[in-house]
Amino acid sequence: MLIENGRLRAAVNRIYYGMFYALLALALKHNFKTSKHRQLIGWFNKQFVKTGIVDTKYGKIINDAFENRSDSDYGLFVDFTNDEVQEMYKEMQEFINEIKKYR
Repeated sequence: MLIENGRLRAAVNRIYYGMFYALLALALKHNFKTSKHRQLIGWFNKQFVKTGIVDTKYGKIINDAFENRSDSDYGLFVDFTNDEVQEMYKEMQEFINEIKKYR
């Protein structure tokens, strides 16, 4: 809905948080607790990406999503195109589907 209504910066934020909460649920299942975004992403990269449990593209997807969300929330002159945000949305869906395999 945000993408359809041209609210692209807000969509980038929600796309990231969709992945963040899926990853947080995975971490809790593995008894890893944190409120720090970078710490959670680092845990995922160490436990799942570097060990080969998940493809490295998922590490890149969550890292890029974090950076895009930061740029979207705090960058003054940051704009995303509709096509870019549509691609981010597809990556979010793929990422969440991958995370669901390990619940």
